Amino acid sequence: MAMLLLAMTISTLLQYHRALALGFSQQWQQRQAWRVAGQALLGHDVEGWQSQRQQQSLAGGCTLERVTVMGPQQRSASLAQLNCH
Repeated sequence: MAMLLLAMTISTLLQYHRALALGFSQQWQQRQAWRVAGQALLGHDVEGWQSQRQQQSLAGGCTLERVTVMGPQQRSASLAQLNCH
């Protein structure tokens, strides 16, 4: 009985460890997507990532610039910046 309980406990802990590792990996990938979007907003393309840029003129001489990036594992991020002169 003790061996069965030990085996079930170890199995549960291994599944928990896998879930945590997957969550951390996905979080890291999403943070990387935000960094790449920030670089794209500054005009720097990152190899392996696709970027789409949109600009919209607003009243008062302002421009809204939006960048969306898509990369490995279908990770994406969008950032916008308002520039007024």
